[in-house]
Amino acid sequence: MYAVLFLPDFPLQAALRGLAEQWDKPVALVETIRATARVVAVTPAARAEGVTPGLTPTQAQARCREVLIQVRSPARDAAAQAAVLQCADAFSPALEATATGIWTLDLRALATWREADGAGRQRWAESLRTALAGLDLRAHIGVGATPNLARLAAATERGVCVVDDAASWVAALPVAALEPPEDVRAILVSWGIRTVGELQTLGLAAVADRLGLEALSLFAAADVSAHRPLKLVRPVPEFLEAHDFDEPVTMLEPLLFLLRRFLEQLTRRLEPTGGVVREMTLRLRLESGPVWVRDLQVPEPTRDAEALFRMWHTRLENLRTEAAITGLTLTVQAGRATTRQGSLFHVGVRDPGQLQETLGRLVALLGADRVGTPVRVAGHQRDAFRLVPPDLDSPPGQESGGADPALAQAEWMSPVPWRRLRPAAPAQVELELEQGQAREATGPRQVRSPALNGRLVLKRGPWRASGRWWDAGGWAREDWDVQASTGATARLSRSGSGWTVTDLGD
Repeated sequence: MYAVLFLPDFPLQAALRGLAEQWDKPVALVETIRATARVVAVTPAARAEGVTPGLTPTQAQARCREVLIQVRSPARDAAAQAAVLQCADAFSPALEATATGIWTLDLRALATWREADGAGRQRWAESLRTALAGLDLRAHIGVGATPNLARLAAATERGVCVVDDAASWVAALPVAALEPPEDVRAILVSWGIRTVGELQTLGLAAVADRLGLEALSLFAAADVSAHRPLKLVRPVPEFLEAHDFDEPVTMLEPLLFLLRRFLEQLTRRLEPTGGVVREMTLRLRLESGPVWVRDLQVPEPTRDAEALFRMWHTRLENLRTEAAITGLTLTVQAGRATTRQGSLFHVGVRDPGQLQETLGRLVALLGADRVGTPVRVAGHQRDAFRLVPPDLDSPPGQESGGADPALAQAEWMSPVPWRRLRPAAPAQVELELEQGQAREATGPRQVRSPALNGRLVLKRGPWRASGRWWDAGGWAREDWDVQASTGATARLSRSGSGWTVTDLGD
């Protein structure tokens, strides 16, 4: 047994995915927006107003003032085809893309199909049609013993048609179901031939004598006994939705509207596969040529379209591009939902989605280079770190590096804890000069700072460190441990920016 999915006016369905309300309005689809473009498909409301395929956009608007002109987009067609393949693959892995808007499924290897009765097969086909309807795709499904029979059933019957008695069913079909050319159809009508059964009664030889090679194609289309191998295809593992704007967009609202619609469609496509969204990539095509790209890691993989939309909303609040936007593409990387064993000594994030939304707001306010988890950088420089994306499962460890000389020094004063000042307090330091002709500085003598003031009675140092002398990021540092006359202890540091108080003794 075979099943055929037939999506009439497939380019129009691809253009109106996610816009169900427009099916009740007069809409005409054109190949391009140029004056020579022609209408290729219309909605029932447009056809009722006299708009038919073959008209120019101007003629269509002359017949119906309210008609909406949609431009066919290859990106939307490709996204709709991928959606059909991924949905149908969940019902049968033996799948063929037969023609535009037509897909054939081989059901012979399905154990559930062989064991099902007539009602069960009808329910199977109805469930497939319902799954496609969830993707905003209107399909007719035909089921028959051969691919040709299933295709006839899908093309001539609305909804679901399961053909059991092939010979009598095909004989009752009108000749128009075989899609003969208009001139051949007129000849058959003049002969009084209106059904396929009447045509078959004449016989192939008699019809071929009068119609020539056209008779062969008609009888081949009516043949329901021939089997053929399917050219099997596999759905792409990528889940993608795209849209090209008719006019460049400069406002954020159209982008957010499309993003919400895309996320709803993508999550519905993931549902039959059991997958969840782990990563998202947004690409905006700019009128000036470049492509704006932003990746977004999902902290807790999910299929909740609303939660995913909130993440993008916070990231795009302060979006600024160098030119107007002509199109966008949203790609999601899917995976399987995972469960993790909890720990008695580690408290996980209560709501990872809310945390991601908060981080997104911080990135929008401060910039991506100022939000993250600080991690020590390997080296001898104190307070050297870099920011990495937050790891919600396990906090990142400290990178290995050289020991900090100032931390490893021996304590010369009474053991007291040190309190790091962040940021370090600027200080004005008066140096003590040794007696003699050279009068070289021997260390700090007095300090004035918001953190420490007064004459220094004890000092220890200096401890010097430097690194990366070979490039512009080179650094040199000198540390002193001091005690003021007031009894307060502190650590003074001197670098290229001057003196600072970096630590205080508690």
